[in-house]
Amino acid sequence: MSANDVPALSRRKSMNASAAGLGAASVAGLATACTGADGKAASPGYGTPAGRGLADTMLEAFKTHRLVGLGEAHDLQNHHDGLSLLLTDSRLPGVVDDIVVEFGNALYQDTIDRFTSAQPVENADLRLVWRNATQSPLGTWDSPVYEQFFRTVRAVNAPLPARHRIRVLLGDPPIDWSKITNRTQLLAFRPQRDTHPASVIQTQVLAKGRRALICYGLDHLTHGGSLAGMLERAGERPYLIADFVPPAGDPGGLAGRFARYPQDAVIQTAGTWLGPVDAGLFTPGQCGARLGSLIDAALYLGPPANLTASWWNPAIFLDPAYWQELQRRNALGGSQLDLNSYRQERPMSYPQFRLPQPQDCGKT
Repeated sequence: MSANDVPALSRRKSMNASAAGLGAASVAGLATACTGADGKAASPGYGTPAGRGLADTMLEAFKTHRLVGLGEAHDLQNHHDGLSLLLTDSRLPGVVDDIVVEFGNALYQDTIDRFTSAQPVENADLRLVWRNATQSPLGTWDSPVYEQFFRTVRAVNAPLPARHRIRVLLGDPPIDWSKITNRTQLLAFRPQRDTHPASVIQTQVLAKGRRALICYGLDHLTHGGSLAGMLERAGERPYLIADFVPPAGDPGGLAGRFARYPQDAVIQTAGTWLGPVDAGLFTPGQCGARLGSLIDAALYLGPPANLTASWWNPAIFLDPAYWQELQRRNALGGSQLDLNSYRQERPMSYPQFRLPQPQDCGKT
């Protein structure tokens, strides 16, 4: 989810413009590190639970990488179904030390450290972690899957000795909204949306000899770009996985090619048909780039009809104090969002991204 030049209209149009396509990926059921070279699952279990495939894949990737990135399609329920299963796999605490997330303000790191260590935290204090992010009101992270993530980590950590507990590192810059009174102050945080998590990963993960899972949107997790690029230039190359969320109209016929695979199959880009695919068929602005130069693997989640959105509860925005603060933040950002849309119910189907027309990219 990119903050720069946020377009007008609804929050969801803005978020999905950067989150969809190749990217912005889900982790629901990575088919396993045991996939064949063509991406077909080596196991005969067509209906294997999604989380098992994800856990096996992550364990394999961490054998050769200290960092693994999972691009997220924001608010995609399928993504978080798989992520929840991954978090509850008993093997994970022995492999993953930290999880770095986009959907939490680093100002509240002490709060989330206490909460995920199974200590008592008031709900009103916990909500500030995701509601006071730099992207508010475009991204308040009020969708229930984000709160669920923190509560799942807490439950997983509760029975573990302190040395085995997974730490959640909040990657969003530590903005204090109570001190933001003009647009200039707000804009100063935009460049930090990649530099801050890169610094956190360097000091809290790599410098301490730890391993981390990075949960961010795809636009932060492509080789050579933004967050992943900063880590690579500092000498640490992460293993990057992204899902294929079919764009409307199936440009290049890619949805049809992916449909040959079992749902939740992971296809490597190295040595397969997928590597040479023009990345512009997945996400705008990448025409001419080989997909294999951007990510290490793609995940097929199934046809669009199977993808489900996790929207916020509209009643959240009936809280007068919260609503007034969102209006203030929207005004600071140029009043670019239709906040009234937040109070409306939305259909469960996950919105398809539409590539700009004409989309003149390479053939598959």
